[in-house]
Amino acid sequence: MKVVTKKNERRKAIRVDTPKSVSNCRLFSAESEGRFQFTVWPIKNISTHGISIKSDEQVSQGALAFLNIDLDIIMKTVGVIAKVVWCQEREQGYEIGLNFSWWPKEDDRELMIDFVKGRISCEEIL
Repeated sequence: MKVVTKKNERRKAIRVDTPKSVSNCRLFSAESEGRFQFTVWPIKNISTHGISIKSDEQVSQGALAFLNIDLDIIMKTVGVIAKVVWCQEREQGYEIGLNFSWWPKEDDRELMIDFVKGRISCEEIL
């Protein structure tokens, strides 16, 4: 498992790779012409503050996404509203960074925090 620490990142939180996790998404963006689009995004990595996903399509900065994130190891799904903060073209599609904005259920937020912390060992942080 690869862990990205604060030592080599500008982000607020440590991210962990989640190769088997996916996010089912209802996306509201300029491209969706006022309608929600439904899509499934493979997750690149995740933190307690946000998520990076892979997409075949470009998504506009500022778009809102209603995410149901399947957490691979613990076999749970959490729901969160996130905002697209960046979208960059990659060799095979796009990578999109989303910032978690609002948790409809506080339990889901706590579950996400526990999930991320559980994937990080003390040796990898130091």
